[in-house]
Amino acid sequence: MKKERKALYFSVLINTIVSAFKIIGGLLFGSYTIVADGYYSLCDLITDLIALISAKIAKRRANKKYPFGYGRVEYISEMLIGCLILGLGIFLIFSAFHKTFVVPNLNVLYIIILVIFLKTLSSNYLYQVGKKNRSQILITSAKESFIDVISSTVVLFVILIGQFFPLIDLIGALGISILILWEGLKIISDNIFALVGEDKNDAEIKSEIAKVVNANRDFLYSDASLIKSGSYYQATIEVAVADDMRVKDLIKKENKIRTKLKKTKYNIKFIDFNFISK
Repeated sequence: MKKERKALYFSVLINTIVSAFKIIGGLLFGSYTIVADGYYSLCDLITDLIALISAKIAKRRANKKYPFGYGRVEYISEMLIGCLILGLGIFLIFSAFHKTFVVPNLNVLYIIILVIFLKTLSSNYLYQVGKKNRSQILITSAKESFIDVISSTVVLFVILIGQFFPLIDLIGALGISILILWEGLKIISDNIFALVGEDKNDAEIKSEIAKVVNANRDFLYSDASLIKSGSYYQATIEVAVADDMRVKDLIKKENKIRTKLKKTKYNIKFIDFNFISK
């Protein structure tokens, strides 16, 4: 637990530095795409912080005031976060159409390269500690950090193209703003499912999930929990993976399984993974 907390503090520090570098650097060197990407990194930071706090509250014992415990606090707080992120995405999209776009200063590339290095370092560290200590929250943070590496790499190319086509900055900013918008919507919808959905233990669906997961030789199906809301399912799948798997490969295989499961006849629309060591 101590190692997990230490790794989380490290992640929070890196995300704080990265968010500040992106937002300040984007404003100084004239790139609204980097500013939007900085807010995207800030969203990840805020989500991690609030999730940790709400998870701690949710574990409190039931009392006279809350006889059924605090379990729903986590879902409600996550929904509020989703609303804030959704509002931020809308604000960034609106602001993008009121900006004057210029050729960004190439000195901003130093900031982007530094950010990519820091986030790659953070992603690898969180993943290794998470796998060693079987910490799902660290593995999830590692994946989020790696996604930030990808978005920062895309921003780097946007800056280079912007030297010849300044309007690409608008396109890049809108793309990241839409990504933030989608993140907010996903957080809200996932937690609505958790609040109003009904637990479901369907052997047929679990068998199909196991079949899809085990078709990948690097993954081994362990268990799955299902929540049904209306005609849709939300699945949380426990999967065993090798300790030496890279974050990049993990995300690639995870997305492949998601795509296959969403194509089945069972209307599995929301899929999360819990990873354990083989």
